Amino acid sequence: MRIANDIETLIHRGKLVPGDRIGSQTELAQQYSVSITTSRKAHEALRTRGLAHTVAGAGTFVGPEDTTPAPHVMPAYLVIADELATRIRAGDIPAGRQIPSRRLLAKRFQTSLVTAGEATAVLREKGWVYTVADTGSFVTPAERWPSEQEWQTTIARHRGRREER
Repeated sequence: MRIANDIETLIHRGKLVPGDRIGSQTELAQQYSVSITTSRKAHEALRTRGLAHTVAGAGTFVGPEDTTPAPHVMPAYLVIADELATRIRAGDIPAGRQIPSRRLLAKRFQTSLVTAGEATAVLREKGWVYTVADTGSFVTPAERWPSEQEWQTTIARHRGRREER
């Protein structure tokens, strides 16, 4: 299967890395001048070889299901949440300290207040932060945080759930 072999070569050469989106069935069919059925079989072959996984509504991505998506294929709220979680785990934002406000996050990441709020909501849902009404969101003690594997699984699950705003 030429399409799957070409994509596998790109993966092994580092041109496609874990989290990168692989062309859709339609894109591959057009690029290779083949039918949708043929391009679908290419996706299936890559999944069978353990080189890719598919997220309903989002696409097919390089790597296993719990692979952190590349920032350019992650919704903006996940990029923000993942960066904050990384800073929290590294100790840059210690337990009890307030995380940046929605307004600051929206400005820094050049996105909407809604998107910044979605990032905070994911962090709160997974135990990274708690929110005090009219005050802000604060980092919880480390024992409440998800493990690295749990967090990566969360990111993978959320990836196809909402559109970037």
